[in-house]
Amino acid sequence: MAFDKSLLKPCPVLTPDEGQFQDPIQYLSSPEVKALGEKYGLLKIVPPQGWRPPFSLSPNFTFHTRIQKLSDLGITTRSRKFFTDNMNRFYKMSRRPEVKQWFRAGDKKVYYYDLYLAMRNRFGDSPDIDNISGYELAKLNLAFGVSSQSRLLLDEWAHKIKLYAAYLSNNQDSYDFPESDPEDEGGACLICRKNHSPTSTLLCDHCNNPYHMRCLQPPLEEIPEGAWYCNRCLVGNGAYGFEERPEIRYSIWDFVEQCKQFESEFISQYSKDGKPLTLDDIERIFWSLVETENSDIKVKYGADIHNLKPGEISGFPTTDVPRSPYDPQADSSRYINHPWNLTKLPFAKGSLLNYINSSISGMTVPWIYVGSLLSTFCWHVEDHYTLSANYCHFGNVKKWYGFPSSHADAFEQIMRKSAPDLFQRQPDLLHQLVTLISPSELAEKGIPCVYADQGPNEFVVTFPRVYHAGFNSGFNFNEAVNFTMDSWIELGQKSIQDYRSIKKENVFDHCQLVENILHKFIKGDPEVTKDRIKLVESSIRYYEKILSRNMKIVEDLDRERFDYASPQQNTQYATPRTPGQEKKSSRIANVDDDDDVLCDVCRTYVSFQYCNINNQAHRFGKWYGGRRKKDSTGMDVKNLLTPESSPNKPALVEGVEKADFVASTYAAGKLGELQERATTNDEFDELIRNAKRKAREEEQAASNGNKRRRHSSRIQQKSQSPESYKEPSETPEPQSETSTSIESKSNMSQMKKVQHNSLFRQLNRLDNVKLCLECCVQVCGEHGKKAPRGSFVIFEKSFEDMEKTLVAAKQRYYQVKVEDNNVANVNAVESTVKTEVV
Repeated sequence: MAFDKSLLKPCPVLTPDEGQFQDPIQYLSSPEVKALGEKYGLLKIVPPQGWRPPFSLSPNFTFHTRIQKLSDLGITTRSRKFFTDNMNRFYKMSRRPEVKQWFRAGDKKVYYYDLYLAMRNRFGDSPDIDNISGYELAKLNLAFGVSSQSRLLLDEWAHKIKLYAAYLSNNQDSYDFPESDPEDEGGACLICRKNHSPTSTLLCDHCNNPYHMRCLQPPLEEIPEGAWYCNRCLVGNGAYGFEERPEIRYSIWDFVEQCKQFESEFISQYSKDGKPLTLDDIERIFWSLVETENSDIKVKYGADIHNLKPGEISGFPTTDVPRSPYDPQADSSRYINHPWNLTKLPFAKGSLLNYINSSISGMTVPWIYVGSLLSTFCWHVEDHYTLSANYCHFGNVKKWYGFPSSHADAFEQIMRKSAPDLFQRQPDLLHQLVTLISPSELAEKGIPCVYADQGPNEFVVTFPRVYHAGFNSGFNFNEAVNFTMDSWIELGQKSIQDYRSIKKENVFDHCQLVENILHKFIKGDPEVTKDRIKLVESSIRYYEKILSRNMKIVEDLDRERFDYASPQQNTQYATPRTPGQEKKSSRIANVDDDDDVLCDVCRTYVSFQYCNINNQAHRFGKWYGGRRKKDSTGMDVKNLLTPESSPNKPALVEGVEKADFVASTYAAGKLGELQERATTNDEFDELIRNAKRKAREEEQAASNGNKRRRHSSRIQQKSQSPESYKEPSETPEPQSETSTSIESKSNMSQMKKVQHNSLFRQLNRLDNVKLCLECCVQVCGEHGKKAPRGSFVIFEKSFEDMEKTLVAAKQRYYQVKVEDNNVANVNAVESTVKTEVV
């Protein structure tokens, strides 16, 4: 649909006076401002007149950019492209012609991906099109604007989608693909991690990753001819990321020149009569490019820049750069410690980030953003659902979109429904900042979107759990940080549970933050006054919940399998880090790794108590109900589906049957489960004979000293896949309206098994595994009875100490409440007396 700005409303623009501007947390927490933030999600803050901090970034500042292809960012366009690319690889293996992304139905353009979703949602994974009623057919056709009695959609499904859809249906647990090691330069097999036997190594024709034929399930006995693709490239993992070139660095002024050149070319292409484009023109063009599948426009964005050299952290005046290098005469003293200086805002009076004992790059330490025309930031919420403040130092307008947090769940459902398979493969997709959908489309679906036009010397504040996105209308220089206020605390608690379900790594320890609040309150710290009693109430409830849950879990654990220990004690097995090159959060606390204690499964902080699982036998997770066993029987090359293709010949009926034969299997590699079928196609038999003959010839060549690998049209050098692998997580794809609750539960259960399989395969390389108490019960079974003996429960803090903290906090709380009641009673009596006197 075309972008329609009339469906959007502008966000409130606030102009605090000097006094209000001196205390940002108190100002934003005031009832009237807080109500606006909750209603609209975004607020634009214009500083008082005369407040203009001089730009104080070091002239030595340089940065690299990420490359954004706009047509890849739309959730619909990317989903359609991924689906068609994977389907065409599947058909190439089975000697069928490739298809375009869409076909014509009269004057309508129908995308194969859209038809696949519609058929799956209405009729399940394996629809019997011969038994679809006329009524159901009419409903399907109506959804695509096709004549009610037409069978065109069903015919296209049968001839172009059915086989691949059946393949996907039989591979619903094939998302836990082996992962390439970026440090491996030897071309090691992705399954066994060994780089021997090059003569029996296959290279995927898409990702170029190596696999030993004997490591595949089932193993292959001979090398196939023609195209061969691994499961990851047939099923797809849905991963997407921006191209970055860290070796190419720009100064600000170098980048300005790049922007000028691009803007000139852009205006000449899109402007009528060479006239300047208005902001509305740019906005309309931007969304049309995002929603056009064939757009080749790429833009550069200097995003998430976090240089650590003095003078390169922020554009605000700091103690490192007290005077602006560009305006040495400007008075910077009033801005160095001003609470709206973004190096100070995270720790301003009233911000709960004061209770975190570390600095966090990008959260409490600013990140810098250098924009260019059409560069974009995709839909996302802030880490831990905190508030954010973004300041524009100079440049063109940054366009913002957002909506209130009360519609966050509805937004997530819309996104999941738009691309259910993407979310099934990438449950944390909305946390990856790589996906867009038009705000006007959201507005049509009931999400009340607002916009903000942010110019120089203006702040945009996003409230807790507010999804926001936007783009730059030209070159600009911004920076941003996070902060919190008392009303955030419960949404912060919700973020921990939401992150756990998708295995998103925590940025800080929320439980420790809550405990620190209680300790300050107990000590009578002036920062935690009686005016913040609701914050204390929420903290007490949460702390008590954590204590009660942990005590119950530990009490139920089998003592024959778990010993108790404190971190200071020398347990039998040292606690290792996550295997391989650990995937850090995009925002990493500046603390020692030893203090960064995360659960190896769910990636939440293991606050206070956790389990250290003995994995010396390297059987971690073997007891967990995972994928069904695969046939390990050797496979003869005649059963392979990848004979030399004949692109100049039309697909024969036999070819269709063979593709159907593939689709009915559990996985492309699971060819051992295929029932033997006699082949009557002479051409196919000849291809098989040629394949065997060539295999023997190559084996003879190899025996003469020539190393051999499977032929690939790519350079035979291991390179990273264009779709970098990301671990699946526990959140299952939402079911369609036609799905039954039984099917939903079954799919959810299956996805959990799959997600654990992939992770467990990695964790099994460790000598022991760190688990939070909840994951311990989930993974090791009731009472932890499946955990190997010699495992430990580690007590960072004893239950006794936690109970003391809780009791002291409650006593102090009741004391404050009594004092408040007494004061209230005294005030009421005084008021009554005054009334009687009058």
